[in-house]
Amino acid sequence: MEGRVLAIHVLCFMGNIAGRHRLTLATMELSRSGTTARKPATIRRRNVALIIETSVIYGRQILRGIARYLKAHAGWSVFLDERELHMPPPDWLSHWRGDGVICRSSTSEWARIFRRRRLPVVDLNDLHLDLGLPRVASDMKAIGRLGADHLRERGFRHLAFCGFSREAWSEQRREGFVEAAQGMVGPGSVYETPWAGLREHPWEEERNRIAQWVKSLPRPVGIMACNDVRGQHVLDACGHLGAHVPDEVAVVGVDNAETFCELCNPPLSSVVPNAEGIGFEAARLLDRLMDGSPAPARSLLIKPIGVVTRQSSDVFAVDDALVARAARFIREHACQGIKVADVLGEVRCSRSVLERRFREQLGHSPQAELRAIQLRRVKELLRETDWTLPRIAEAAGIEHPEYLSVIFKRETGQTPGEFRQDPKAHSRKPANGSRKISQ
Repeated sequence: MEGRVLAIHVLCFMGNIAGRHRLTLATMELSRSGTTARKPATIRRRNVALIIETSVIYGRQILRGIARYLKAHAGWSVFLDERELHMPPPDWLSHWRGDGVICRSSTSEWARIFRRRRLPVVDLNDLHLDLGLPRVASDMKAIGRLGADHLRERGFRHLAFCGFSREAWSEQRREGFVEAAQGMVGPGSVYETPWAGLREHPWEEERNRIAQWVKSLPRPVGIMACNDVRGQHVLDACGHLGAHVPDEVAVVGVDNAETFCELCNPPLSSVVPNAEGIGFEAARLLDRLMDGSPAPARSLLIKPIGVVTRQSSDVFAVDDALVARAARFIREHACQGIKVADVLGEVRCSRSVLERRFREQLGHSPQAELRAIQLRRVKELLRETDWTLPRIAEAAGIEHPEYLSVIFKRETGQTPGEFRQDPKAHSRKPANGSRKISQ
C-alpha cells in the first residue's frame, strides 16, 4: 500500500567464517559449586535508513544487493519506505539519531545536514556528482562504452546517441559512448532534450522531433538511448517514420527493465547496470563507516554487467550479404561445435573468398568470430556456474578442454580457474556480440 512504512528487522547469525560475522554467544562459567550459565550477551542492532526508490527495477535491485549483504554479515534494524525516485527524504531524517543511511535522494542540502550531524551516509544519487559524501554508483561512462561496443560489434559504422539534457547520468553515458565510438558519431548524431519537457507538451511533438532526427542520420545506423524509456521513444519514432528496425536502425537502451523492454516494438536490447552490486557494496561501505573507518577519497564506480540482445539490435550491419549471412550463422551455431568448413557449406563459397570479404567488412577472420563467441560463452559459464572445465568446453562447442585452457590463457592472460576466482572478472561481463580476437 502506497506510503506504508515497512519495518524490517534483519539479524543474521553465521558461525565460524573468518570471524567477520556478529554472533550472540551464551557464555558459560565453571565454579566450584558447578556450572553456571550467564544470560546471552545483548548486541544492539544498528538502525539504518534506506532512502531508495521501490518504484523502478533499478532501486529494487539495489535493495536486493543490500539484502544479500545482510544475509551474510551485520544485523541491522532497517527503515524502508515505499517511494518514488525523486521523493525527498522524510523530514524526521534531519534530526534522526540513527546509526547510518544509504540514500538515493541526496542533494547538496541533505549532504550538509548529514555532515553537520556526523551521520555515516553512503550516497547513491546519479544527479549530483560531488556532494562530498562517500558514494557508490554505476560507472556511467563504462555503460556508454558498452553500448557503443555492442553496436560496433554488429558492424555499424554510423553511430548516434539519444539522451536527456541537463541529466548528469545521461551526459556521462553519452561521453563514454562517443569515446568508444572512435569517430563514428558524426555531426548532428546526438539528440538531447530535457526530461522534464516530456510533461510540458504532447508526446507526439517529441516523437516527431525524434523521427526527424532519425531521418537525418545515415543508414544503417546504430543508436544508443540513455535508458530504456528513451529507447522506447526512439523505437516509436522509427515506427512513425517507417524506418526498419533493426536492419536500417538498431537501438539499444539501458537498465534492462525486462517487462518494459519486451513491451517495446520490436523488443528492446539493453545494457545491464550492476545495481545489485551497487547495493551490496553500499552496505559493505556503510558497515565500515559505522565501525569508524575513514571515508574513501573517491567514489566507487561499479561496472555494468553486459548487454541483453533483443530484436532491436539483433543484426549484423554489413553491406556484404554473404558476410552478414555467414556472421549470423556463426553467431547462432558457434557453441554447437561448428567449424569454418560448416560456414562455407552454409554460404556456398570458397574459404579464400569468405576470409577476404569477412576481413573487409568486420576486420577479422571467420575463425576469430567463431572463437570470440565461444570464449564469451566460456566466460559466462565460469562466472555463473560451478561446472567442470570439460563440461564448459562441451557447452561452448570446444572439443578438448586442454585446448580451451590454451586459447583462454592466450586471449585473457588468465587460466579459466584464475578467471573464475578473480572478483574483478565478475564486473567485466562483455556485451553480446563479436569481439576482435587474434588467431
